[in-house]
Amino acid sequence: MKEWIGEVAKYHSDWVKMTQKFGAGHFAEDIVQEAYIKIDKYTDKDKIFKNGKISKGYMFFVLRSIFLNYIYNKNKIKKVNIDDYFKDQGFKEIKPEDMEKFINNDNLEEEHAFGKLIEKMDKELESWNWYNKRIFEIYRDTPLSIRGMAKETKISFVNIFHTLKKGKNIMKEKFSEDYEDYKNNDYDKI
Repeated sequence: MKEWIGEVAKYHSDWVKMTQKFGAGHFAEDIVQEAYIKIDKYTDKDKIFKNGKISKGYMFFVLRSIFLNYIYNKNKIKKVNIDDYFKDQGFKEIKPEDMEKFINNDNLEEEHAFGKLIEKMDKELESWNWYNKRIFEIYRDTPLSIRGMAKETKISFVNIFHTLKKGKNIMKEKFSEDYEDYKNNDYDKI
């Protein structure tokens, strides 16, 4: 571990308080520890020390990004009781007559076209800056509303709203023609 990390850790209680204000609760300590690891692995001393002092803005950014990753991943995980899974679904053998349904699926072309459309949109999303991408992914992949996101992340409702509006406009502008092709069953044009 780099020797200057100890200087950053002298403000440990400040970093924990800062993270708790994001809404991390009892996970604040873990997020701060993760921040030390990230700083040690990816940061140079010049980035975190400005004029001989620790840049609290830089630490805010590091802690905030780890917290947003935590929120994103927390809402992404679906918990399944394994006993219920085996009771309800279990491992079922597919009968030959049922296999015919899978092979002759009329919606296969539609599903493939929809998958292509989603892949194009995901590729576009990868080109966005980190913040806009993360806000859009949290909104898309979690059941949180804009207000719910604002409450969880402590980012202003207005900021999230404008970020999502800008993102939706970009997606509409780039993919409205493909979406119309999808709706009109012109799958080969996507």
